[in-house]
Amino acid sequence: MKILILVLTLTLTSTYSFASDLKESKVVATVNGSAITRADLDMEVNRLLPQELYHRSVTPKKQAEVEKKAIENLINAELLNAEAKRQGLKIDNLEFKKRIDAVKASYQTKKAFEDALKKSGLTASVFEEKVREGMMVEKLIEKEVKVSLTDKDLEDYYKKHTEKFKEPEAVRLGYVYIKINPSEPDGKKKAKERAKEAYSKIRSGADFAQIAQMYSNDMSRIKGGDVGFVHRGTMPHDIEKAAFSLKAGQVSEILETDIGYHIIKVEEKRASRHVQFKEIKDKLRKELTESMQKERLEGLIKRLRENAKIQYIQ
Repeated sequence: MKILILVLTLTLTSTYSFASDLKESKVVATVNGSAITRADLDMEVNRLLPQELYHRSVTPKKQAEVEKKAIENLINAELLNAEAKRQGLKIDNLEFKKRIDAVKASYQTKKAFEDALKKSGLTASVFEEKVREGMMVEKLIEKEVKVSLTDKDLEDYYKKHTEKFKEPEAVRLGYVYIKINPSEPDGKKKAKERAKEAYSKIRSGADFAQIAQMYSNDMSRIKGGDVGFVHRGTMPHDIEKAAFSLKAGQVSEILETDIGYHIIKVEEKRASRHVQFKEIKDKLRKELTESMQKERLEGLIKRLRENAKIQYIQ
């Protein structure tokens, strides 16, 4: 399995986009004598900001946090790149050409690619060098970090950690939520009347899923009110109490909370159980692989940093 996600979090974004290569850009750090510039840092900050902030505004404190993370990413990328070179890793020319072609193909026209290259201040040869360096880091990560787990590895882990695979008692619920609008005159009264109307139809034999679609303000209405299996401790007390006291197929009374009115139907009950290995195997493989690869990558970077001369320049 290629661990590209791990690679992309640490390699320079210029593998797939264009970083500024301005010689006059201020140096903000050096790694074994190799410079990281303000232009490099700004590029990485711009890459991280959408991931870190979503739609929130950038406060000075958050900007400083993102910049700190960005410069560490760039330092790690430089260390990985240098280690790949030290180990003499080589890139297959055919694979290299495919990668270059893929980057170029991401632009609508050849001219658009050339314009982007010109705007970035990179020559074609420097661009190709950066792509090659990124591919070398990928190769290093594959060599040093990749984990391939057999079914026996997974089963041994499962047997040694059986307590992790115990599921508590659970109920699968159908859910109707009538929200109280505090800004609306008589909002609570109107919500209660709507809840009574929905409840009356359910008690008269109407399909619960259809009522959820018509009346509920919860996103689960899209699935007919089905919220899946829930465990104790994941719901408000009164709703949880009703959910675990009802039998499968039963519908609760109208339940009132500060935010609105709720009607639940217990679709299915499931006792506490141990999840069987065959049920969890695929998920376990994914989780263990990702965890072990993350640990190995962190270990590799730690070793490289311990033997590196890193200087931060204010």
